[in-house]
Amino acid sequence: MKSISLLRYQEESKTLSLVSRVSAEISDRDKNLSVYMYLPEAKESFGGMRLLRRADFNVGAHVNAFWRMPCRGTLDPASKKALTWDNKNITWFATLEGGVGLLLPMQEKTYRRLLMLQNALTTMLPHHAGLNPKAFRMLHCDRRTLQNAVRNILDGELLNKYLYLSTMERSELAKKIGTTPDIVSAGSKTLTRMHLHFD
Repeated sequence: MKSISLLRYQEESKTLSLVSRVSAEISDRDKNLSVYMYLPEAKESFGGMRLLRRADFNVGAHVNAFWRMPCRGTLDPASKKALTWDNKNITWFATLEGGVGLLLPMQEKTYRRLLMLQNALTTMLPHHAGLNPKAFRMLHCDRRTLQNAVRNILDGELLNKYLYLSTMERSELAKKIGTTPDIVSAGSKTLTRMHLHFD
């Protein structure tokens, strides 16, 4: 309880060894999700004995199941080679309220562009009852912890609203973040295509 252990099984010697252990406050009591990463080369991981928290956010519901699926493979039309998504996995989760969500890894460049778009959408769009979606997705915690929130996760629900804006609004928003509406739309559609397993 309140900890994660990462174990490694070596088939040739038939041994199971402890790689890393972390004490964590990642229970669903506060409806938060925390994402950890094994980075043995990082100084703060003490040679891989600690997992590093890379992202955290509030789901708004109690998560009771996780499962992984590979991203849907797509081919680059120019070279006919598989795109970089082919070796990535989607982590799906189900909530006690009946909702389904997903975590999808992405390249740094795409993440930065969509983060700027998300920040612009947060200030530009009117929100239900004037509530701030950024504040809602921040880590909620009743007790004080020794670690600051990491964030690093985008809100797909908020980003999806970009596709339903008028052409003029999309153009204005894209100009604000220093790109074109076509580039933003193409990025959003690619991300959507990666997880369409159930169409």
